[in-house]
Amino acid sequence: MTLSDPIISIHGLGPKARDTLNAIGIYNLEHLLFHLPFRYQNKTHFTKLNKACVGDEILVQLTIDDVQIIPSRTHQMLCYLSGENGQRLLLRFFHFNQYQREQLTRGDIIQCFGEVKIGKDGLEMHHPEYRLISKGQATLLDKTLSPIYPLTGNIHQPQMKKWVDVAMDALKNSPLVDNFEQFAHSMPSLKQALSTLHHPQEDEDLEKIAQFRHIAQQRLIIEELCAQQLSLLKLKEQRKQKVANVFTIKDTLSINYTNIWVLI
Repeated sequence: MTLSDPIISIHGLGPKARDTLNAIGIYNLEHLLFHLPFRYQNKTHFTKLNKACVGDEILVQLTIDDVQIIPSRTHQMLCYLSGENGQRLLLRFFHFNQYQREQLTRGDIIQCFGEVKIGKDGLEMHHPEYRLISKGQATLLDKTLSPIYPLTGNIHQPQMKKWVDVAMDALKNSPLVDNFEQFAHSMPSLKQALSTLHHPQEDEDLEKIAQFRHIAQQRLIIEELCAQQLSLLKLKEQRKQKVANVFTIKDTLSINYTNIWVLI
């Protein structure tokens, strides 16, 4: 695929999603590249429960000890997990289906990512993202920080991530107009800047990104300014090439106007 391909060419992206994305100015794969994350999640390593802090988002790998359905007004599913040295974590689901209940089996290894909360019996996660490793599901571990994108309409985060990744793959083998390429020695290239902002390394300065002071963001700002100036210069040159209409100027009055002056 190329960056000029329309978004409808992405497998699994239908007409409704296309119209939703078109409404916010995303028409092709290149437009997806500039739909940047507004924050990131760290799934690059596992955190031990004894190192977990309430309010943090962490990734853990634990064993399922028990699963219970609480027949109360809220109808909750509780999944009890344990780790090394008897450390425990409770997964609390307020919305679930029978398939989920059947998949969560005692003794299975599970990876979970979510915000750590404190409950009456200890640490909890509510509706975490999870993978059942014992059942062959893909790991949640990632090599870089995971982007979280602004969403619109009925678009979900996994969909947006998948579509942007398709655009990032196309970027590797597609030309991208780089109006600031001659200054590449002092700043990252446009491709490098986009790669950094979509998939930053764990040691990247996220505070600078949050404050919009990161060099990759500055690179995009300069690119936008260059593109705007080049567009204005192009319009100016186009205007110069246009031939204006030639008007013939008469220095005498018409007969009708002469008669009017005589009458006065």
